[in-house]
Amino acid sequence: MSTAPIAKALTLAGSKSELVSKVQALATDALWINRFADKENGWARLSNRQLVRLHALLTEVGQRFASRAELIAAIATSEGHGKDNDYKTSLERHPLPRLWDQLKSAERRARPKKVAPSRKAGAAARAAKPAATPAAKPAAKAAAKPAAKSAKAVKSAKAARA
Repeated sequence: MSTAPIAKALTLAGSKSELVSKVQALATDALWINRFADKENGWARLSNRQLVRLHALLTEVGQRFASRAELIAAIATSEGHGKDNDYKTSLERHPLPRLWDQLKSAERRARPKKVAPSRKAGAAARAAKPAATPAAKPAAKAAAKPAAKSAKAVKSAKAARA
């Protein structure tokens, strides 16, 4: 059972105002673009859930990258646009949570795919099965033809009796 956002906020900080100050401390100019209309009270108006998510996101991004430029470069290289400066410029407009989600998605797509164990077992069984030789195929067809003719003969004999 998941805990309520207020409980998570209280475990991260003693109160909402302390959580706001922690998130503001993590949101440095190198990582965060402040787009609040009310610069002073913008953070305080966020919900507990949003503050908890931003705290986790800013902590993780701050540990892995020093700035937004490094994060954008990592996204571009993982998506195969490492030298495309126009693409990097377009990514600069996105907010940090969107950039982080985009990086995680690109890294997930770049991982090698796992093969299901049932497919491996099926491939091993097919490899172990000996292949039919070309000479055996006509013999099998010839053996099947008389059986088919005898079935037709039996049907015609039954029709003649009736």
